[in-house]
Formats: sequence, C-alpha cells, structure tokens
Amino acid sequence: MQQNLNLNLKFVTGMATCLKDVFIEVPIAIREGNTAILRCDYDLEQEALYTVKWYKGRQEFFRYVPKELPHTRVFPLATINVDVSESGPNQVVLRQVTPELDGKYRCEVSADAPTFHTQIVAAWMHVVRTMDGKPELYLEKPQYSLGEKLRANCSSPPSNPPANITWFINDKELGNGRIIRIPSVRPSGQLFKTVSSIEYDVLIAGKLKVKCQSDIYHVIGSETEVMLDEDKPRLASILQPHDHSAGLTLSPSFHIIILIIFAVIR
Repeated sequence: MQQNLNLNLKFVTGMATCLKDVFIEVPIAIREGNTAILRCDYDLEQEALYTVKWYKGRQEFFRYVPKELPHTRVFPLATINVDVSESGPNQVVLRQVTPELDGKYRCEVSADAPTFHTQIVAAWMHVVRTMDGKPELYLEKPQYSLGEKLRANCSSPPSNPPANITWFINDKELGNGRIIRIPSVRPSGQLFKTVSSIEYDVLIAGKLKVKCQSDIYHVIGSETEVMLDEDKPRLASILQPHDHSAGLTLSPSFHIIILIIFAVIR
C-alpha cells in the first residue's frame, strides 16, 4: 500500500509579482520500492511559464520547458527513476524509490520573458525500509484483577529509521513506555527493532483492551491489540479441584472457610 498522501509538508511563498502562491507537496515518508508523486503548484496569473526544474539536494534531475520539444528532460542521477509519461508542469513521478532518495527536494518555477520571475520551494522526503508484519505484543498474564499491576512489552517490525511505539489501554493513550532499540544487519542493510515495555496499575474492573501501535513519521504503521478478561474468583473454582492446583498449599484458616461454606450450602 502506497503511503504518500497521508501526511505532507507544504511550504508556501508569496511575492508581489505575477508569479505567486508557489508550493511543494511531497510524501513526508514512503516505503522503499513504492512510487512517489512530487507536486509543485503555482499561480502565473497573466505570465507564461518558462521552466519548472526539480532538484534533489543541489543536483537537477528533471526539467519541464513548454517551448521546447520534447517538453521534458531528465538528467542522470543515481537511483532516480523518473516516469516521464506521468511527469509534467506540476508534478514529477518517481518509480521504485530507494533509501538513497531520502533527502531534500526543491522545485524552481520561472515565468517567461520579460520578467523571468523565479521562486523556489523545498521539502524533505524520507524513504523507509521496513519489514512486513505487525508488532509482537507479550503480556505477563492472560487475566488481571482489580489492583494488580499489568506488565507487557511490544516489539516493532525491524525498520530504518526505527519505529515509534505508542501504548493504549481501553483506547486511552498511555505514551511510549520504556524504549530500547536493537540493531540488526540484513542483506538489504541495517534495520532497527524498537522494544517498549510498560507497567500499568489496573484500577478499573472489567475487561481490558491493550493495544500496541507501531508507526514511522505517523504515516507508515500497524498495530496489535488483545482483550483481557477480569480474573474474578469463583466459588466453583474453590470447591472443585483442578489439575493445575497441584502443589498449592492452603493455610488452616482457608480450610475452615471452605468447610463453613460447604456447611451453609448443605
């Protein structure tokens, strides 16, 4: 799934000229291998367009000139794959983006003669390398009683840059917990696994919904949640022996309580 329009950076500039309202719109974060659409919009009013130039860093890689044939020109730049058929005066399309394309992009718009007014706008794009999958959520116990302390940890899928982790209990945000990041070397390069742990005092009776959310730049992410039942003591579980109770030692007073309850029932 392409993640390139959920959250964008817009830089707006304006000058007292006919060329105005120039802004750039790029994905703040996009998965490695996806298609990035970089837009540059502007208002020429009564002026004609002279050129639109696109740069990564200081190096130009695409130019649109309406008075030339062909209108578009691509300049060699390592790992940039421009889809010329989808690129033009207001956008440039990059196919199969790689981590090397992480960086600052500039759009330079120039009006035609006689003014040749020019404006430049810029924005950052981050290319994210991440493994597929959801966060792994581990809990100390499957059930919790009122007053107990819930302990859990969550691990994100490996990624670069590292993911952020946010905890929720019953849809209430708890924060990021205690974070550590573990590097791992893969054939595709170094990745990082984010591990977070929390301790939470159970102060509300009833079921608990525990959710761990992993995200990168609030654009690319996934989540895992579990529903925990309340650990309520039941009379039947006290009177009837269970296999898992072997080795459990009851105090004399606890035996007396059981006998009293049994007598009342009879």
